[in-house]
Amino acid sequence: MTQAVEQVVLLESREGVGWIRLNRPDRMNAVNGELRKQLLQVLKQVERDDSVRCVVVIGTGRAFCAGADVREFGTREGSLEAVRDEYHGILTRLRSMPKPAIAAMNGVAAGIGASIAMACDIRYAVPEASFVEAFVKIGLTVDGGATWLLPRLIGSGKALEMFYTGDPLGAEDAERLGLVNRVVAGPDLEAEAGKLASRLAAGPAGALAAIKRSVNRSQATSFEEALDFEFHLQAARMADPDFKEGVAAFLEKRALKFGDG
Repeated sequence: MTQAVEQVVLLESREGVGWIRLNRPDRMNAVNGELRKQLLQVLKQVERDDSVRCVVVIGTGRAFCAGADVREFGTREGSLEAVRDEYHGILTRLRSMPKPAIAAMNGVAAGIGASIAMACDIRYAVPEASFVEAFVKIGLTVDGGATWLLPRLIGSGKALEMFYTGDPLGAEDAERLGLVNRVVAGPDLEAEAGKLASRLAAGPAGALAAIKRSVNRSQATSFEEALDFEFHLQAARMADPDFKEGVAAFLEKRALKFGDG
C-alpha cells in the first residue's frame, strides 16, 4: 500500500494573496527532501497563477525555518548533488517571480531558512525572531546564496562577522540594519503581513513586477545601465491600462481601480 505523503508545505490563496506555510513544526520547519520538493512545486504554482498577485511565506509553530534538517546530511538525499537544483529553483523563484514576496518571520530563520527569508522582497518579524548563519560551527562554508544576499542587505563587514562567528542576529538589530522591514508583536504578525500583502495585491501588478525586475537587475549593472533599463520598462508601462487608470484617477481625484496588468 502506498503511504500518503505528508503535506509539509501548505498553500492557501485568498483575496489575491498566496499564503505559503512551512509545516514541520515538530522540526522547527527544518528543510528535508519532501519540504524542498513541495516548496518548489508550490512556488511554481503561485508564479503561474494570475489570481495570486502577492506571496507571503510563513512558518508553522515557533520557527520560520531552522535550516536544513541535519539528519539528512549523511544520506544521499542530503547530498549537494541531490539538493542543489531544488534550492536553486526555490531561491531564484522567490527573487525573480513577477510578484511581491513577503517573509513573515514567526521565529528563527537559520541557514537555508535565512536564505529563504532574504530571497523575499520584504521581511516582517516577531521580536523573538533571528537570523542565524552557523555553517562555520559544523565546519562548512555558507550556502543558499547567503554570501550574495546578506552583504547586499547589511554590508560585508556585518555579514562576515555573522558568517565567521555563527552568532545570531536578533530581530531588533536586523531592523536597525535594514534586514527586517518591521518588527511586529507575535499575535499581530499574520494580520500585519496580510495587510501589506493585500495592499500590494490590489496594486498595479505590471508596475510592481517591473519595479522588482529593475531593482534586481541593478545589483549587477552600472548606474547608467540601470537608468537605461528603467526607461525601457517605463515606456512599456505607459502603454498599459493601469498607467492610464492611474493618471485618470489622479486627475479626477478618485480611488484607483487597477486591473490585471
